[in-house]
Amino acid sequence: MACDEHGPIPGALEKALRARPVAFVYQPRGQSPCGHAVTPARSAELAELLEPAKTLIVEDDGIGELSVSPMVSMGARFPGRTVLVRSYSKSHGPDLRIAVIGGAADAVERVRVLRSFGTGWTSRILQDTLAHLLGDAGVRERVAHAREVYARRRARLAAELAARGVRTGGGDGLVLWVPVHDEPAALVTLAAHGISVAPGSRYVVEPAAAHHLRLATARLTDDPDELSALADVIALAATGGRRLSAAT
Repeated sequence: MACDEHGPIPGALEKALRARPVAFVYQPRGQSPCGHAVTPARSAELAELLEPAKTLIVEDDGIGELSVSPMVSMGARFPGRTVLVRSYSKSHGPDLRIAVIGGAADAVERVRVLRSFGTGWTSRILQDTLAHLLGDAGVRERVAHAREVYARRRARLAAELAARGVRTGGGDGLVLWVPVHDEPAALVTLAAHGISVAPGSRYVVEPAAAHHLRLATARLTDDPDELSALADVIALAATGGRRLSAAT
């Protein structure tokens, strides 16, 4: 579904609902790869379109407590058909491989039954571990600190790129969605400098109007000189060597 800086576009949802879909799945904040967060106003617009439908609403809160944006959920308006899935793998440890699901009772029960047996079963040890971490004051402080550090690193690189004429957009998440003149050429340029990124074409269903790269930001350097040098290389790859003004 097409999105802009405020989340799913109402016109795109309206068109999709004509096919009577089983579910509307979206990321309300920290959206990957674009980094947008759904605003209360946009959520209200989408809710108006969903009001007459019977479509299940699934909210994928992929970065959970690492998001700097407030959670705007449709659960308050549609409690009987909204399911929230919040991952704790990024905030509390990827080895947990665990998320928490809540919301519409019928949908949650179906998930519980399906995951009770077979390869989808979640370890009780890991569940208890997460419960302990969520209740520990020290862990909450560390997660809050991580959220601030990740947001600062992302914002700093975005500012450095903007100063070089590369506008990334979005304000949340652990990635930057970087516009580039030519995706294959940009990938080669960055690889030549030892920088690994993901091609933007992996994240679109239909051919995109412009090329992009998905750049992870969680482990960026905090050294301003190194960050500036990194931004120079990314800007070079993005523009293909063209000189762009900061206003473009």
